[in-house]
Amino acid sequence: MYVHAKFKKDEAVTDLYFTKPVDVLTEPAYTYASALRQAEMYAEEGKYVIPALAYEAGSHGAEGGLPAFVIGVFDTPVSEALFREHYKGDGVYRMGELEFLEHQDDFKNNVEKIRGLIRDGHTYQVNYTTRLAGDFEGDPHALFQQLTSDNNGDYAMFIEWEGRSIVSCSPELFFEIDGNRRIRTRPMKGTSKRYSDSVLDEASLAFLKGSEKDRAENVMIVDLLRNDLSKVAKKGTVSVPELFTVEKYETVYQMTSTVEAVLREGAGLPEIMDALFPCGSITGAPKAITMEIIEALENTPRGFYCGTLGMMFPDGTAVFNVPIRTLYIEQGRFIYGAGGGITYDSEPSDEYEEMLAKTRFLKGGMYQLIETMRLEDGYVKRFDLHEARILKSAENLSWKRPDFKRSVLSYIEENGLDRSEGIVKLRVTAETGGTVSLEHASVRETGEARAKLADKEIRAPRTFLENKTTVRHHYHSTDDEFGIVLYYNEYHRVTEFNIGNLIVEEAGVFYTPPLSDGLLDGVMRRSLIEDGRVLERTFTKVELVRKYKDGDIQVYMINSLKEWVKISLDVSG
Repeated sequence: MYVHAKFKKDEAVTDLYFTKPVDVLTEPAYTYASALRQAEMYAEEGKYVIPALAYEAGSHGAEGGLPAFVIGVFDTPVSEALFREHYKGDGVYRMGELEFLEHQDDFKNNVEKIRGLIRDGHTYQVNYTTRLAGDFEGDPHALFQQLTSDNNGDYAMFIEWEGRSIVSCSPELFFEIDGNRRIRTRPMKGTSKRYSDSVLDEASLAFLKGSEKDRAENVMIVDLLRNDLSKVAKKGTVSVPELFTVEKYETVYQMTSTVEAVLREGAGLPEIMDALFPCGSITGAPKAITMEIIEALENTPRGFYCGTLGMMFPDGTAVFNVPIRTLYIEQGRFIYGAGGGITYDSEPSDEYEEMLAKTRFLKGGMYQLIETMRLEDGYVKRFDLHEARILKSAENLSWKRPDFKRSVLSYIEENGLDRSEGIVKLRVTAETGGTVSLEHASVRETGEARAKLADKEIRAPRTFLENKTTVRHHYHSTDDEFGIVLYYNEYHRVTEFNIGNLIVEEAGVFYTPPLSDGLLDGVMRRSLIEDGRVLERTFTKVELVRKYKDGDIQVYMINSLKEWVKISLDVSG
């Protein structure tokens, strides 16, 4: 079993890695109840315990061949380097197109059925969800890294065991327990879509903050969780310190509230799960009858989606999430769940659109090829080299050949860019099926910039180093002061910047690292080499730093958009 957790604890999100468990609790050796009790015993012995419970685990067990639970037990976390050594993933993956397992009409009809049940007094709110699926090939941990690199999910976790994987990028806390046995829940209920247009985005935020429907949904779940917590809390300790807080995520705004209590004596993991699981934010209210409605209407099991993934620490603290934004991967297929809370005021078409908005998150995993081009006075510079590179990458990845040139020229004409003056950034993406998308923006010239050396070596599969894609997690830096970072490989040979190639000027000659050192063959780089203006040469990190400090070299960053940028390199670290 392999685990990579990025959980928020003590107000900080920390990466924890685990390999080589001392025990793995699964069926049929354990029942759900006995597994929870054994997990608690391991935690009391000072172990790190990582439970993953399917939504159905606490009622009648998992369905459709899905596991009901798996609980990993570990002595201690390991370093990232040791995790990589043991895991041995190649860092390359491919996701197929999304397949909806429920027709749009069936989804809307079920929303109407729920409205009828609410009207007739059977329930107040139902969290109705559906499933999507697709093909998956490759390294699921690489998908986890890509999805978590751009999404601020504070309770993300990757688990792999026996050919199965859970990739969860959840922003939602189920509950956490501190050292004083105070338990805190933070249900999310209420969603609005994010927009790239700032005016529309602000309007969407304002709408959610003032939405009576979303507030009504939220307060129902708050009341439900207050009731659930009272079953395991000391008398008089249940409170609601925060109500209707709106949080910002990459694709949606979410409304949250906080409910707290102090656990009574004798309330351990089995008692807590019996009282709280599954979380009311993904069932509805009242809980028992609403779960029966969910079982009757949803045509596929939820599995680990809407169950819980957690971490129990040796010091008695614990953190559990609600696994939304979560994929389950097995035998070359992934399953993904999405949905929302249905009240009597819900409009079926609006609920379907909200569900679709929650699937946009997956687009971050379905990577595209990119070309960023310089349109100068209506003319694309180095156009043929851009086309050659993207077509070669599509062939390397076995993607459908994109109609690159025609798409670019049509876009330029339709947007009047052929008559433009100055410099325009033209960004082109191509998907696995050959679909080409374009956007443009004006560019401010930058002749000089500051950069720093990376704080650790770059480790990425050559697929993502040698092809320009939207997979960017290997370029991320822990230092927010510098937007430009110079990287080096495992042999401490400098390779490239995160947004361009490296040029080193020494004694009037211009050099750039060879492709064999692990870097992208940038279009500007290729153009300069073909013109004979730049030679290839390896530079070690130590050599580069020494010569830069001594003033023997000048460093530049080049790319096809900015062309030449003189770099002031921070080598203090």
